[in-house]
This record gives sequence, C-alpha cells and structure tokens, in this order.
Amino acid sequence: MADSSRPWTVPAAVVSRLALGHWTPLLAPAARRALAFGAAALAASWLGFYLITPLPFLAPETFRATISLHLVTGIIFLPYLLSLVATRRLPGGSVLDAPLVALLGVSLLTTATSLDWRVSLEPALTALMALGVFYVLSDRRLLRRWQVELALMLAVLAAALKALWVVGGDYLDWLQLARAVEGGFLRRDLLPPTVPMVHDVGDTPSLLGAALAMGVPFFLVAILRPDRAALRVLPALAAAAVLLATFLTLSRPAWLGAATGGLTTATLLLVGTPGGRDLLRRLWPSRLLRRSLVGALALAVLAVAAAGATYFVQSVEARPLWLVPSSTAPRSDAMQAGAEMAGDYLWLGTGPGVYPLLYPSYSGRYPTQAFHSHNGFLQTAIDMGVPGVLATLVLAGALGWLLVRGLRATEGAARLSLVACAGSLIAFATFSLFDAPNGSKGPLVTLAAVGAVAVLSRHEGGAPAGPPAGRRARWAQLFQVVQVPARIAVPVAMAGLLIAWGRLDIGHYYYSNGLSNANAQRWPQAFEQTQRAVELDPQLAIYRLQLGASQGQAYLATGDLALRDDAVGQLERGLALEPGSAIGHANLALLLARARDRKGTREEAQAALRFANGDPEVALAVGTALEATNWGDEAVDAYAQALSLDRRLADSAFWAGSPFRRTSFPEIVARSALAFDPCALLRLAEAGLSAGPLSRAQALAACRRRVEADPGDASGRVALAEALIQDGALTEAFAYLDHALARQPDNGPARTALGRWYEAQGEPDEARRAWLRAGQLRQLEALVLLGDSYLPSQVPPEIVQALRSLLAEAGSDVRPHPVGDLYYQRSFYREAPETILLPGEWQQAVRDRYGWAREALARWTGADG
Repeated sequence: MADSSRPWTVPAAVVSRLALGHWTPLLAPAARRALAFGAAALAASWLGFYLITPLPFLAPETFRATISLHLVTGIIFLPYLLSLVATRRLPGGSVLDAPLVALLGVSLLTTATSLDWRVSLEPALTALMALGVFYVLSDRRLLRRWQVELALMLAVLAAALKALWVVGGDYLDWLQLARAVEGGFLRRDLLPPTVPMVHDVGDTPSLLGAALAMGVPFFLVAILRPDRAALRVLPALAAAAVLLATFLTLSRPAWLGAATGGLTTATLLLVGTPGGRDLLRRLWPSRLLRRSLVGALALAVLAVAAAGATYFVQSVEARPLWLVPSSTAPRSDAMQAGAEMAGDYLWLGTGPGVYPLLYPSYSGRYPTQAFHSHNGFLQTAIDMGVPGVLATLVLAGALGWLLVRGLRATEGAARLSLVACAGSLIAFATFSLFDAPNGSKGPLVTLAAVGAVAVLSRHEGGAPAGPPAGRRARWAQLFQVVQVPARIAVPVAMAGLLIAWGRLDIGHYYYSNGLSNANAQRWPQAFEQTQRAVELDPQLAIYRLQLGASQGQAYLATGDLALRDDAVGQLERGLALEPGSAIGHANLALLLARARDRKGTREEAQAALRFANGDPEVALAVGTALEATNWGDEAVDAYAQALSLDRRLADSAFWAGSPFRRTSFPEIVARSALAFDPCALLRLAEAGLSAGPLSRAQALAACRRRVEADPGDASGRVALAEALIQDGALTEAFAYLDHALARQPDNGPARTALGRWYEAQGEPDEARRAWLRAGQLRQLEALVLLGDSYLPSQVPPEIVQALRSLLAEAGSDVRPHPVGDLYYQRSFYREAPETILLPGEWQQAVRDRYGWAREALARWTGADG
C-alpha cells in the first residue's frame, strides 16, 4: 500500500515524456519539418502582433487595446509557466540572466521610489513583458536558433508590408483625387507633392522604424547564406521591402540605425566569415594592411555620411519639409529638460514614465513632442538614475561578451546569425542616440528577439572544449551561484506580471465604463463606475480627476449644488496625487468661479496656467473663469497666453462673444506673441480683425522688412504674398512665393497661396492644380478653395471625401490633437474622456476655418457636412 504521507511528485518518466524533444524524433521527417515551421510561424505571428499593433494607450479605445495586449501575452506566458512547473526546470542559462534580472530589480526599485509609483508601474510592466518574451524565445526546449531568427524576419517583414499597404492606399487616394481634378491621369501626377508617411502601424512611425532598422541586418545576412541561389532572391526582395518601409516612416533616427546596422553587418561579414576573409586576402595579402583598410573604410564611411548629412541639412537650397522637418528645437528642448531632471534626481531617478508629468515644470514649450527626452541613454538616467545606468552598462557588456565569444567559437549558420545580431544591436543603439524606445513594446520586443537569437546561436556553436581550470574555474563557480537565483526570479516575475496586469485591468475596466456613461450623460452610472475604479486603484490620479469632472458636468447640467461640492472634493484629492495637472486645476477653477470664490478661482487659474504651458484650451478655460470672477488683468494674460500658443485662434468669433473680450482684444494681442510677429499681425488685418499695435499698412511694411532680413522665413513670405495678392501686386507676390517654394517645395500654405495667385491671374486650371497639391499636403483651406472652384452640384466626390477625412482627424491642421488627450494617454496610459475640461464659453474659441469647411461640405452635398 502506498505511503499517503509521502508528498506527491511527478514521476521522472512522465516528466521526460512532457518534453518536446522526447516525442519529436518519433515523427516522420515531413511531419517534423511541418511542426518546426509551424512553431516558427506561431512565433512570427506572436512577434508580429507586438510590432504591428499601436501602443495601447495611444489607441482610440485604450482599454480594448490594453486587454488585447495582455491577453496575447498571457496566452503564451501562462502555458510556458505551467510547463516550467510540470517539467521542474528553470528558464534561461546564459550569461545574460544575472544582468537582466539586475536591471529588472533596479526598475522595480526605482518604481517603488518613484515620484509617482503608480504611473511608473505601467512602463515597468512593459519592460517586464519584453523580458518574458526573451525567455520564451530563448528556451532551447521550445525553439531553435533558425526558428526564432525566421520568426523575427517574418514579423519584421509583415510590419513592413503592412506599412507599405497603408502608404499605397494613401498614394491611390492621391491618384484618384488628381484624376478627378485633372480629368485623367497625367505623368506629372505620378509623384505626389510630398512623400506619403506611414501611419497607424506599430507604436509610432519612428518606433516602427526602429524595429524595421533592427531587422535589416538579418535580411542582409540571409542573402549570403549558402542556400540555393534561387532562394536568395526572397530575402533580397524582403530586404528591399523593409528598407523602403523604413524610409517611409520618415524617421531620421531609424534611417541612421539602418545605415549603421547594415555597415556593421557588412564589416563583420568581411572580417568574421571565411568567405569575407578569403575576399580580403585576395585583394590585400598583408594581414596588417587588411585590418588597417577595413578600419579606415569603416571610419571613412561614417565620416563621409556624417559630413554629407551635415552639408545637406545646412547648405542645400531646396529642402523639402518631409526630409528636414522643424523638429530640432523640440528635440533639443526635450533633451535639455531631461538633462536637468537627471541632474536633479541623480541617484534613483524620477521613476519610469514620470518624464511627461515633470516636463511642464522644466519647460513645457512643446507638449505634443515631449513624451520622453528623445535619447534612450539619457532617458535611462532620468528614469532609474545611477543604478539604472550601471545595470544597463553591465547588460551591454554581457551582450558584447556573448557576441565576441560567440563569433570566435561558432562557425557556419550560427556565426552568421551572431553577425546579424551585432548589426541589429548597433542599429538599436544608434536609434537610441536620437530617440527613446524605453518603455515601447515594439522596439523592446524586437530587442528581446534579437537577444534570444544571440543566446541560441552561442549555444548552437557549443561550449569551449574542456572544463575550466584555475581562475576560470572560480569565475565559473561564481557565475553558477549568481545564475540560479536569477533564473528563479524570472518565472516569479512573469507570474507577477500577469497578476499585476489582472488587478490593474479591473480598475481600468470600470474607468472605461465610467467614461462611456459620462459621454452618454448617464450620470449615476458614470459616478458608480468611476467610483469603483477609484476604490480599486486609489493612487491613480486620473480616476479621481475624472470622477470630479463627471460630477462637475452633472452639476452644470442639473444645477445640483451637492454635485458641485462633491466634484470640488474629488478634484482636490486628485490634485493632491498629481499637483501638476493643469486640467485638474482648470476644472477646479471653473467650478470655483461658479461658486463665486474669487480667491480660490484665481489661485487655481494661476496653477493651471503655470502647468499648462503648451495647452491653449486650458488657458482659454481659465481665462473665462477669471473673466467671470472679475479678474480682468489676469484674464487678459490668460487669453494672451492662449493666443500665443495657437495663433490661428485669432480669427475666432470667440473674441466678440462678450463686451470684455471685444474691448480687450487689442490688449490681448499686444500681450501675446503675435505682437512680436508683424506677419502674424498682417494676417489679422487681412482677416478684418484688429491688428493690435499696428495698422495694416504698418504691418505690411514691417512684415516686408522682416522677410528681407530673414530670407528663410517661409511663413512670413506666404503672409506677405497673400497681402500683396489682395493689393494686386502680383509680380512681387509671385517672387515671394517662388522663393518659398524653391526652398520648401512641399510647403502647403505656399501652395495654397500660389493657387490664389493663379486665380488672380485669371488661370483657373493652374489654380486648381496648385490647390490639388496643397490638398495632398493636408491644407484644409486649399481643399475648400478647390471644391468651391466647381459648381456646388459638380464638386468631385474625391474632393468631398478628402475634406471629410481631414476634418475627422484629431491631428489635422484645423483640429489639432488636443494636448489634454496626450496628458491622459502619455502621462497615465489611459483613454482621455470626450469632455476633458468642463463646458463653458471657452468652447466657442475654435478656428474659423473649421466652421468654414463644414459650411462648404453642406453646400456641396446639400446636407450637414
């Protein structure tokens, strides 16, 4: 009879049969190949999901995208963890185990000590997800080197093809629009005015470019593998598709990453493979000469590339905006703010993901472009301080050691894979110099796959002959001692990831339901659902801020004073968790203005303006609160700040909406940045509005002097040309437009003004062609002018569809992406509500062109546009 007191264990025979390697050899060769390729295809589809889907917190429905990411990860992680338990084994076993777990430990430590640990938890869990992906892919019992490498290449290729498909659709839309306007296909229309850009694929275009650049070395190596020549055509075609998609991301860091990664791969193929060395020996017999020439060649190529890029950027007269966008100032500002943060929080950093919350306090000039410091190494120092930098250096050293030892000890296919890994890691490092992939799933998962290929390649190459002796033996023993607890920590961390996600998702679920009910004005349900989110996750500030905002909206709709008091209380608690919330301060100021609390309104309005910086909506909202409580001078300052942040609000009917704003508008303009821009004042005068300190004639003369002093001021040239067209000075106007378009051939406002010039010349066909090209450049005014050049019943449907698409996009010229949306998404990883700020008069301050475009659609279609 069996001893019932003996603990239950899985018999060794059963454990051995659970291993994949036990029963795979029993299958027929064809079945084994099918199973192997099927496993690679499954891994490719898993990686492809991470590369192709957008960042969950930037998706239109954040909760659904978040759940999808967690489910796809859990579908793999959970069975993997169960298999580890069933087979009584540990993952890993490489030199990377201890450095990876050390970096994970630093991440968790700095999350615990973060300025806002609840916010830091989100990117820390994303990094932990990438760590789990690495261990699943590097498990030798599940996958072989060639399977992971093939999976990575297929995933990168799928992302590239998806990107090309999207760009191809945009290009076909352009051809259809051009055919409708031109009356047929013309050769000059085959090239659009600007290069179409990848969108809606991957995390962001730039981060997608990083993943594609990291995949380029693998395709280059695949072309040279000793397969049949016919099979080499496939990776060559795939490499061309990936390179084209990388170019169409219009990400300069990704271009540089692909270039340096490809150059590194080519150099290692020459010096690190038998075929490359044979070629060098035939060309240069001397070994010293070969090494010198290879080194000199690499340095020369890098120097020429850097010098050529610098010369092109600074000296070439015609520089299209897609190639040289005006992003230098925002990047420099973000890096400067990040350097100050790193200095202020040197030892443990601010905590992962806190940068967006601190940026308004350090600068705030470019809120839509400052999600991070635009440098991955600097971002590591900001997030995790000195320990994070040291842990990252240790991990980089371990990776370098693994690659160097692997290249020395392996031969054949495994060595080629290590060459590709080295090129891919150089591409990632180059990209990180100019952008920050920290915390983004696409680049981190790609990095995990590359690391897995490196580990499997090193294992495939075999261990060094003979057991270690002497000092090497002592180091080997120390390595084994450190490795075991690191390997134990990995499945614990993966299980903790799934548990943490599950707990966070419950609160997110109720928050999402609360938003849906608030959008439908079902106030009791909105309060109940959001309150549940607050109770489940009381340290996440936006749950309380949203509950207060929903109660505030209900108060405005019902007049219930109890709701107002509850809203004020929730907003104050939310601001205690996140004092830098400009939106929270603005909503509180609006409610206190309703309560006639002059002092409180002024204090909250000043706090909102201090943290708003780049958000004109916040400035407008608190301006109305200050105006309502008779803080006239402060209200003028708030309105001036809004006008400085968005100069195109100057033509809004909002300024005539109250006696105070009508009489104060010249002073508002004088206190805003428009007062220092005579060309902007000229635009105001052209729109029939007060030009503040200058008359139209004075603004025209001042704008002309400014343009002559700064020939590169394309915006000023366009404003001056438009005024001259109105005055009938067509020859002088054309000279200004021609100069602007010679420097920036894809300048949309200049193309629009050129169409007006042709219209004034009596050349309607040429005017349509100019507006057609400006429309492809996303110029709303050009599309309206183009449609109005036809009879209302004869406007081509392609024009109608193009205008509707532009109006529907939150990030279009007429409806810029609200800074408030980014605050919710990039700072708290949660979906923004439809009503971010409490409703009020400030909502009338919309760009006049928005209503103008909707009226045009109504005329063309005979219905509400």
